[in-house]
Amino acid sequence: MVPNLEDPKPALPQTAIDLGDRYALLRKRDLYDVQPQGGASQAIQEYLGVNVKIRRWAPKVRVSRNVKFLLDGEIRLGEVLYFTRLAVEDGHDEDGAQAFRWQAVALVLMYSHPDHELLELSFHATSSCKQLEGDICVIDVKSITDVVGMVPHRPTLPSGVTEDRYFLVEKPGLDIATFGVAYEGPGADDDEDDEAEDNEY
Repeated sequence: MVPNLEDPKPALPQTAIDLGDRYALLRKRDLYDVQPQGGASQAIQEYLGVNVKIRRWAPKVRVSRNVKFLLDGEIRLGEVLYFTRLAVEDGHDEDGAQAFRWQAVALVLMYSHPDHELLELSFHATSSCKQLEGDICVIDVKSITDVVGMVPHRPTLPSGVTEDRYFLVEKPGLDIATFGVAYEGPGADDDEDDEAEDNEY
């Protein structure tokens, strides 16, 4: 294949905001600034230290909103409510005045950590979580690593509790999360540089 004959990389729409590193905010957004309400207002106030009006991106898009992201070095799951940009402090300018920059963030409704016992009994195949009503968090857009599916189900947990939950569905691969629970199934101790056949998955 001749490189100069390949189709050029499609450009972002004119109204999109390129955030770099292959992240972008697309056109769908509020026409006017709005005042965040409820848990979103509290989350933004905790993030900035003040409450401000914002303009929301993708507030009503009916597509998969569930994402996997890094929060304080830990893999977490959440449902994106919307995206926005916040003016955050960025040192001082040449005159010593406070400088600011735009930070692209997502407001996400958090899921709990997966049920520990069920995760272990299923050999890390079933990550079953509860949606934490009212637990809204502000995260950096670039902390999002994957778009995932969260499928409703009503399991009976090893503890004997039957309740409404969601289980994680994502593309298979080597990046599937362990959520901090050590795998202790068959082959867990066989990851050594030896000549024996290891029972690994």
